[in-house]
Amino acid sequence: MASALGLFGGSFDPVHFGHLRLAAELREAFALERVAFLPAGRPWQRGQGARASGEHRAAMLRLATTGDEGFVVDERELGREGDTYTLDTLEEVRREVGPDRPIVFLCGSDAFAGIETWHRWESLFDLAHFAVAVRADDARWQAKGPGAIPASLWPRVSVNRRDLISVPAGRIMTFSMTPLAISSTAIRDRVAGGSTIRYLTPDPVVGYIHQHSLYGSPA
Repeated sequence: MASALGLFGGSFDPVHFGHLRLAAELREAFALERVAFLPAGRPWQRGQGARASGEHRAAMLRLATTGDEGFVVDERELGREGDTYTLDTLEEVRREVGPDRPIVFLCGSDAFAGIETWHRWESLFDLAHFAVAVRADDARWQAKGPGAIPASLWPRVSVNRRDLISVPAGRIMTFSMTPLAISSTAIRDRVAGGSTIRYLTPDPVVGYIHQHSLYGSPA
């Protein structure tokens, strides 16, 4: 069995240390060869698009991940016209890596609770595993535990990492995130208010934001 590939989708508007730490934990937890960051184009379920352009968000990701051979930036969704669907991305990646390589798609527990609303959601598990990152502040998960996962998906839940990476797709496994109280929204608000964002995101990203006057930063 070929080594597993991790996929981490999101707006990354901007990327911050919480994203990077989560990707590192995902890679370690599932012994992944690498994690590909997938900056979103226009996710169909989101009412408001990203504040920074796809070009800027991808550039900040490249700056943030430079020097870590376990991370790559995959810009395929940014070049797609119209709404962006996870299914399309997984189909493309599966064709590229072949039928046998395990693919592990990272998803937050809050988003995964609504997976039955995703475009052709049942087909997703033919293409990849899902690693569900449980946030410490996810009240629904804290109240229900694994019961927060839709009942129709319970047969897919595994507690054995080897079980997940021994087949190409179809399993669900949860893991706990290291709690880091950092969000892209808070970073944008601090920039707009003239406050420092150092130590919330890598220094090259801080410099890029100010250089390009993003999020209300003065020129």
